[in-house]
Amino acid sequence: MERRINRNVLIISLAFLFIFFGFGGVHSFITTYFSQLNMVHVGFISLILIYLFMMLLSPLAGIFVSKFGSKKCMIFGALFYSLFIFTLLTGSVLLIYIASILLGLGAALIWTGQGSYLIRASDEKFYGGAAGFFNTLSILGISIGILLLGFLVSIFSFKGPFFVYAFLPLVGFWLLWGLEDLRTKESTNQFVLIKKSIRNSTVWRLSLFMFSFNFVSGLVIGIIPLKIKSILGVTYIGILLSLYYLVPIISSYVFGKFSDIKGRKKFIIYSYLIGIAGLLFLYFSLGPFLLILGMVLLALDFAIAKPMSIALVGDVTTENNIDFVVALFGMIQTSGMVIALSLGSFVEGRIVYMISAIVMAISLLILFPLFRMSFTKIKEKLSREIL
Repeated sequence: MERRINRNVLIISLAFLFIFFGFGGVHSFITTYFSQLNMVHVGFISLILIYLFMMLLSPLAGIFVSKFGSKKCMIFGALFYSLFIFTLLTGSVLLIYIASILLGLGAALIWTGQGSYLIRASDEKFYGGAAGFFNTLSILGISIGILLLGFLVSIFSFKGPFFVYAFLPLVGFWLLWGLEDLRTKESTNQFVLIKKSIRNSTVWRLSLFMFSFNFVSGLVIGIIPLKIKSILGVTYIGILLSLYYLVPIISSYVFGKFSDIKGRKKFIIYSYLIGIAGLLFLYFSLGPFLLILGMVLLALDFAIAKPMSIALVGDVTTENNIDFVVALFGMIQTSGMVIALSLGSFVEGRIVYMISAIVMAISLLILFPLFRMSFTKIKEKLSREIL
């Protein structure tokens, strides 16, 4: 396979662009939407349910992906993104919570499928470049979705734009049908392999990187929009969150490609240090300057960490264990979102950002000793232990 963006990588990237154009835009306004209805707790509970069930069902998603293939699982999972947005229009708290749970299932399927499919569709010497390209397009969809929705909400309020956005994930659903069905022969010991993955200490330590990255993402989704609203007003939520996604659009492909050349470990460590710095700026921010500076640093962290988290899967897995390692990575990284959203709903004030910076620092300290091993040795070790 040539070291370039091939048809399958292009299609999956475009599909996720449309899925998260719709869902990513709505997703970033959920707590604000419910705060204007004087039900901000519903927004937090909905988000927690999505990521809680995504976390719980990710191991099961690994089995489904191994059995039915990434393509079919992603197609099925994409439907729940539209369903969730449509449900928001009903105003029924019960239906919203049910749709949130179902979206957790869909998210577990679509992201586990994406993690294994993108690696299988890419050249092993171009994992970072392919991951960076995928990240650029998917984040482009989110960024445009947020910026446009912020503009539309300021004119039409929430329900009309939400209705339009509910159809966008269906475009991604349609595009996914055009993917080649890439998968290995179904394993006869799926439950044994997922059990071995869950019990493997090396996989858990590697997953701490995904955990910390998604912990910060949880803050961006649930807590930082409220901070932006309190300092600058609701109109600036779309602008600053689009800024958060603009940096990855410009630089993710570059970071991914350079990590193929310079090595993944350096970029992972850089992302930790930049993310901690961004959180500290948010901790000290009482006005626009430090708030914007903190957001820029978190955006840079996002631009580096996202393609690294995808490429890392290819660096340490084989065809036989990729689905199950991706599933466990998905479970752990989603737990970061759940904990961050839970923390934001119960802990008030700037202390949230300091706690988050400490969490990232501890994660780096635990992961760093493992990086004394080469990825080749880590892959061989996991191949022996998860087979």
